[in-house]
Amino acid sequence: MQKQQRKNPLALSKKNMQKVGYKVIDTIIEHLTEMESLKIHAQQSPAYLNRILGGKIPTKGQNPLALIEQAKQEVFGYILHVDHPRFYAFIPSPGNFMGVMADTLAKGFNVFNGHWLAGSGSAAVERITIDWLKEICGFPKTGGGLFLSGGSMANLSAIATARKIKLINEGKRGVVYYSQQTHSSLAKGLKVLGIGEKYRRPLATDKALKIDLKALEKAIKKDIKNGLTPFCIVANAGTTNAGVVDPLKKMAKIAKKYNCWLHIDGAYGAAAMLTKKGKKAMKGIEKADSLTLDPHKWWFQPMEIGCLLVKDANHLKTTFQVSAEYLEDTKAKGLEEINYYDHGIQLTRSFRALKLYFSLKTFGLKAFKKAIQKGIDMAEYTEKLLRREKNWQIITPAQLGIINFVYAPKGASLVEIDAASKLIAEKVMHDGFAMMTTTKINEVTVLRMCPIHPGLSKLDIRETIRRLGLFAEEVI
Repeated sequence: MQKQQRKNPLALSKKNMQKVGYKVIDTIIEHLTEMESLKIHAQQSPAYLNRILGGKIPTKGQNPLALIEQAKQEVFGYILHVDHPRFYAFIPSPGNFMGVMADTLAKGFNVFNGHWLAGSGSAAVERITIDWLKEICGFPKTGGGLFLSGGSMANLSAIATARKIKLINEGKRGVVYYSQQTHSSLAKGLKVLGIGEKYRRPLATDKALKIDLKALEKAIKKDIKNGLTPFCIVANAGTTNAGVVDPLKKMAKIAKKYNCWLHIDGAYGAAAMLTKKGKKAMKGIEKADSLTLDPHKWWFQPMEIGCLLVKDANHLKTTFQVSAEYLEDTKAKGLEEINYYDHGIQLTRSFRALKLYFSLKTFGLKAFKKAIQKGIDMAEYTEKLLRREKNWQIITPAQLGIINFVYAPKGASLVEIDAASKLIAEKVMHDGFAMMTTTKINEVTVLRMCPIHPGLSKLDIRETIRRLGLFAEEVI
């Protein structure tokens, strides 16, 4: 067939596409290789950004190379570099170059990964990668799962599944149980699902910030007595606040005793399964009915990629499968074909799996194990250095790559310690060498570090603590 001369007002010539492509890749590589010289945190005022980036809707096109350069300066110049080695705040998202390239390919081919008809190759890659994660976490072959935007959607989807499977009579009002250290995404998901506060049980924790098992059973028994239906228990496998892992095996027994679904939120911590220490901490994770994990956290993938695993793949289909006449031709033919729109909320889905698949294929599981172990070691090294200092107090020890501490010189009041933590965090942010934020542990405002970037060095940690000491002396 003779090649047609197509007229497309939204197309660039091959030569110009190459120029733009090289410019984009060069810009990314420059960012990744020169990141250390950047301030981690930079902001601009809304007035400035509106003036520089805004204006009337353009009616004529502009030079795309100039647009990329402007974005480099005026967009990416004013972001928080969550992939910087000294970004210790929240849960860092270091990413890796192969993940970025995989995302670029997936977007370039504009993959629709909703059903087998549209993307058998992409669906196969997702299923294979899910199978790898199932194997790592000890899930059975009957299990399944899918990739989502992040932990928020994974937790929401898990609770929706638990409600569908456990509350056969949908007229019943079921109760969900979780600790006060559980990530806020769970409360948001419950809100979206219409599970009101009357049916939520955020329970107290013990001194180690693990869920109080006596309080859990007491709450369940009380609800049963009052005619309510306990249907889901949520356990933490690495809390955002302190890296705490709940007693998973004991919670699994309680869930079985009261016919509850056990969901484990391992969005951050589940990746530690690859290490000896992490696997020991995660004993019982394989007993979950569902498990959240986020590859864009400790699996070093660029955002967005979360994951939900379930023990029985059919439970997802029972929860989310619907029929429509315009989807008749997409129905799966045989067990090996998989339509991911039957397994989750989205019909239109991007090809998220490719970045994790490429990364595992390129670097191998041993490299991931080393990278995760390094994060655990760096947090423990931070604790070791802080304990040598006179006025620093450890609030929660290094656990799964997270440590909390305060500056508490002799005679300082709780009010002064709280204020000092906030002021030190502000000074760290403005200094730009590192980035950390505060959280609250037992009503005390603390400094929190999550030093898990695989490129982080002990020199980085030592210099960070030296600067923290200088900032601390200025505030108390």
